[in-house]
Amino acid sequence: MTSTVHDEVAGDFDPLDPRVVRDPHAVYAELRLTCPVARGGRWGGFWALLRYADVVTASAAPTTFSSAEGIVIPRNPVSGRRAPMHYDPPEHTAHRRPLNPPFRDEQIGELEPDIRGLARRYVGAFVAAGGGDFVEEVASPYATAVLTRFLNLDESEATGIQQLSERFEHAQKAEDTATAESVSQELYGLARSAVAARRAQALPARDDVISALLADGRSEESVTGTVRQLLIAGHVPVVLALGSAVRHLAADEELQSRLRAQPESIVDALEELLRLYTPNEGFARTAVRDIELAGRTVRAGDRVALVYTAANRDPAAFTDPDRLILGRSPNRHLAFGHGAHKCVGATLARTEMRILLDELLVAGRFTLAGEPTWSHWPEYGPARLPVAIRRTA
Repeated sequence: MTSTVHDEVAGDFDPLDPRVVRDPHAVYAELRLTCPVARGGRWGGFWALLRYADVVTASAAPTTFSSAEGIVIPRNPVSGRRAPMHYDPPEHTAHRRPLNPPFRDEQIGELEPDIRGLARRYVGAFVAAGGGDFVEEVASPYATAVLTRFLNLDESEATGIQQLSERFEHAQKAEDTATAESVSQELYGLARSAVAARRAQALPARDDVISALLADGRSEESVTGTVRQLLIAGHVPVVLALGSAVRHLAADEELQSRLRAQPESIVDALEELLRLYTPNEGFARTAVRDIELAGRTVRAGDRVALVYTAANRDPAAFTDPDRLILGRSPNRHLAFGHGAHKCVGATLARTEMRILLDELLVAGRFTLAGEPTWSHWPEYGPARLPVAIRRTA
C-alpha cells in the first residue's frame, strides 16, 4: 500500500501551524464541528480523525485500518517493523501474548515499593533545590529509572537510556532523519546487550519481559526490536503525561489542597489528567480499503491519524470535556489507546504516575515558576516546565 494525496481535500489541518502548537485543543474543537475528518497536507498527506466515535471505530478495525506500515505520522524514518505494535491480529495477538504476564497488575503491584523509593529520591532532590525544570529534573529521569527497574536492567544503564530516548525524540520532531537513524541504532545496541544478558541468565518468564519473549521462541531480532520499542514507549509518553499533570496542578492550588486532604482522590484526578492531556496526538494507521468517513473518502493506502488528544475532549463523549471532574463516570478515555493495540503498559504507567504525584503532593506546595515550553505533534505535553516548590508544613 502506498500513501496517496488527493488535491481536492488537501490542507484542512496543519499540525505544525503555530496556532495548533500553541493551543491544539481550541483548533480541535473547531475541527470537530466543521471538519471532523480533516486532511493534512504535510508528510505526503494524511487524514486526522478528531471525533471520539471515529477514533474508537478505527482503533478496533484492523482489517480496515492497519498498523503494518507504521504507527506514527510523520512516518518513522527508521526502517524495520517492531512487534507487537507494527502488526495486526492475528500476528499481533501472538506477539502480544508473552508480554501480558510481566505487565499483569499483580507484578506491577510487587514493584510499588521500589517505584515509591525512586519517586522519593527525585522528589526529595527537587524539593531540596526549591524546584527547577520538572521535566528535566524529575519526570524524565524518574520514568527512565522505573522502566529500567521494570525491565530488570542494571540501574547504571538508566542515564544512557534516558539520553538516547530524548535525543531520538528530538531528532524525530526536527525531522532529522540521519540523527534519528543513528540514535535508533544506539538504542538497538542497548537492547541487544540486554537480550544477550538475559539469554545467558534467564529470569522467571512471568516476571521479566525479555525472558518471556525468549521463552516464547521469538527470534533474537524480534525480541531485540520489542525491547528497543519499549525503551521509547515506556519513557516518552509517561514524561509528557507527568509534565502535563504537574503543570495543571501547579496552576490549581485548590485542587492540590483537596488531593492532599483526600489522597484517595488522586486516582480519579489522574484519570482526568490523562484524558485532558493525552500525550499521543499522531498515532496512525493505513487504510486497507476505501471507506467513507464524515462524507469524505479515505482511499486504500491513505495514512490516517487517530488523534486521541482531540477525541478525549469530544463533547459527544464527555460532558463538560475541558473541565477536570473528580469522579467522572463513565470515563472511557483513550489515553492508552483502544482495541487490540491498547497499551500493554497502562497499569505500570498509571502506577508510576500515581506514586509520583502522591509523593510530590505530600512533599510540598508547588507553583509555576515560568512559562512552560510545549512539545508538538506527534506529542503533546511540556518539554520544559519551570516549577517552584516549598515544603509542606
